[in-house]
Amino acid sequence: MKVYAMNQLLFGSKHQTLRKNTPLIATIVTLTLLLFTVVPLCYSFLGYPFYLSKRFSRPGISVSSSSSYVSVEFGSIYEHESEQKCDIFTGEWIPDPHAPYYTNTTCWAIHDHQNCMKYGRPDTGFMKWRWQPDGCELPVFNPAQFLEIVRGKSMAFVGDSVGRNQMQSLICLLSRVEYPIDVSFTPDEHFKRWRYPSYNFTVATFWTPHLVKGEEADDQGPTRTGLFNLYLDEFDEGWTTQIEEFDYVIINAGHWFYRPSVYYENRRVVGCRYCLLENVTDLPMYFGYRKAFRTAFRALNSLENYKGVTFLRTFAPSHFENGEWNRGGDCVRRRPFRSNETSLEGINFEFYMTQMEEFKIAEKEGRKRGLKFRLLDTTQAMLLRPDGHPSRYGHWPHENVTLYKDCVHWCLPGPIDTWNDFLLEMLKMEGVRSYEEKLDLSVPEFHLGKNLLDNGMTKLLMTLVLIVLAPMIPLYILNISSPIWLPSKISESRKCDIFRGKWIPYQSTPYYSNATCREIFDHQNCMKFGRPDTDFLKWKWKPDDCELPRFDSEQFLELVRGKSMAFVGDSLGRNQMQSLQCLLSRVVYPEDIVSYTEDTRFKRWFYVNYNFTLASSWAPHLVRTIDTDPNGPTYNRLLNLYLDEADHAWAAQVEKYDYVIISAGRWFYGPKVFYENGKAVGCHLCLKNTIKNLTMFYGYRKAFRTSFKTLISLSRFSGVTFLRTLSPAHFENGEWNKGGNCVRTQPVSNGEMKLDGDDLELYLTQVQEFRRAKREGRRRGLDFRLLDISAAMVVRPDGHPSHYGHWPHENVTIADCVHWCLPGPIDTWNELLLQMLKRERSQGAIQ
Repeated sequence: MKVYAMNQLLFGSKHQTLRKNTPLIATIVTLTLLLFTVVPLCYSFLGYPFYLSKRFSRPGISVSSSSSYVSVEFGSIYEHESEQKCDIFTGEWIPDPHAPYYTNTTCWAIHDHQNCMKYGRPDTGFMKWRWQPDGCELPVFNPAQFLEIVRGKSMAFVGDSVGRNQMQSLICLLSRVEYPIDVSFTPDEHFKRWRYPSYNFTVATFWTPHLVKGEEADDQGPTRTGLFNLYLDEFDEGWTTQIEEFDYVIINAGHWFYRPSVYYENRRVVGCRYCLLENVTDLPMYFGYRKAFRTAFRALNSLENYKGVTFLRTFAPSHFENGEWNRGGDCVRRRPFRSNETSLEGINFEFYMTQMEEFKIAEKEGRKRGLKFRLLDTTQAMLLRPDGHPSRYGHWPHENVTLYKDCVHWCLPGPIDTWNDFLLEMLKMEGVRSYEEKLDLSVPEFHLGKNLLDNGMTKLLMTLVLIVLAPMIPLYILNISSPIWLPSKISESRKCDIFRGKWIPYQSTPYYSNATCREIFDHQNCMKFGRPDTDFLKWKWKPDDCELPRFDSEQFLELVRGKSMAFVGDSLGRNQMQSLQCLLSRVVYPEDIVSYTEDTRFKRWFYVNYNFTLASSWAPHLVRTIDTDPNGPTYNRLLNLYLDEADHAWAAQVEKYDYVIISAGRWFYGPKVFYENGKAVGCHLCLKNTIKNLTMFYGYRKAFRTSFKTLISLSRFSGVTFLRTLSPAHFENGEWNKGGNCVRTQPVSNGEMKLDGDDLELYLTQVQEFRRAKREGRRRGLDFRLLDISAAMVVRPDGHPSHYGHWPHENVTIADCVHWCLPGPIDTWNELLLQMLKRERSQGAIQ
């Protein structure tokens, strides 16, 4: 129809009219093209309101408001990766002699507790730093630009005093253009509103340190810090009844959850944190923290008239050293950390990840209602700023103040001003996103009928502009350097997350059988050894917002033509590699090319027609390991792990590979002695009184850190590294060596099973180390990708061999609920891998 309509336009009965108007049409089109060429060149002379023209970053890179943070849903973390975007939240602090933007004498909005210079802080170096993202520049805060963007709008800070700290920073930053007037509804300092008359912009703060309904039950409490009753499933009406009118809501909470609390749900006590009450279960603070965020996000998603954008401002770590906050702890450092000098660990890490999980759940629910959720990820930047707190400079030295050293809030001016640098960039991106959405959703089909010319030259001009210029508009707005406009790739906010979804029935699987694939090890050959059910084969993974294509063997082999791929890790990595060989066997079988003189732990196969090499390296701990006692203290091997030395079996071979898929997990459960620099630093379950007892997570973290560091340090390695995340086991009715089994025959629903306990901790450790490595690798030009199978596999208890990895009469007593049947759910890992390789190819083409 479009071709026919265009023919009618160009050659139809109105051709005489068209010919007569050709000079005019040519003139109009030429002038319009000239206009779109010239206007962007003028932007820089027109002032701040034209913020869409600013180059946020280096050519070809636009700022992302949903950084490459680690995000979690139901225990699953997935990485939003884009080579076309700069992650403004990952970087370093660098000296900036031009800071700060204001002083304590030019801004009246600074509360005394954060007015460090007023109360005699002797050093000023903490103000002389700015945040430098790894791949771009973060512009200096432009107050006029900010006020233009929020003209006629409203913004609310919802949470505790650290949120109020940010709002005061914002007022101070904007004070260079205009001061607001107080329009508060109440004299209560916890609920303030200010209005900027020239811009009709309102900013407000809502004090709700726990986000949910709460009350102080005992102002002393068991730790002298108060005892609070928190109603974790009830909205705090102090803010939820007033928030509907706001265009932007910035929500936060954190440090108040350290205090003793009694947790209520359905008006009944379900547990507490440090309440010391009889017959009340002690629960970790993360329990209350998770529930509070879940309820707060539910409140926003349930408000009928709320149409705003919700920003989660992530947890800002405190920096107490040499003692806790009420036991002499202080923060006396005078310089920022480098990113490799510290890491997010312990309680801070748990808080951060809890926020991430609940944010992603809320974002998914909000999307159904058309609501927008954004991540203002301040955590990494502030982790590196132990020098920016007031400490004792929030009052006069001679005052009789009972306050402890303040290593929670931030001096003004100070590092917290960067939060509003971030916020401004994210508001800019909201404008771009809104434009893209309108462009995607609102551009009509062009039905160019024969009466088009009859409707006048105005409609003709509009049509020509849309046809000729619409594809060019995003190039001007986003400063994309590529000459190719790909509509499906404009907005990363709409990119499908293939790792989040559910299993749905599917009768067209499996792709192969144990009779057609010769590569299946007996331990995973469930059908050979008599598994009676086949339902576990009849499911496919369905991402929430798109389809996951069936595995195309020829397409995979074409993508890896002339390349090489290595699976590095334990037997689960080998399990995936065998699945891949079976999937590819529908096209061709490989040749085994391992030499007898080589280390037999590194196996290689060659696909002759495609010049593709596939390898597997057995390295269950990733680092150098020595077996010191075959029986060990728990009748399991006692191993020495040299945590700072990569396993030579893979480290010596992997440099030449184009793709490295790394994984590890189950082997860390057993007894270990940990070595660093050749000396024992501790152990896990070694039962030796002379060695410090450490958790398996200590060794797990160090092993991944060493592995990633090794890959980054290899001078000739230029490949892509995939971290395949933890594959959950599904032992029920007992542990693996105490009668546990896996007898289910179908997947479970997403809510029925989730990643928790040790598995969750291992998983989070993996992803944290991955993120660190990705940042370091980027500096060397190396790519790191997250193959996140954890969410998909945690709900597949039906896919393991159990007792069907051997003949029934064999004397084997332990069920296998760790590995996966072939064919089976593990084939999905390679479907996901194929999609990631396709993305690699498309990104390479764009670059």
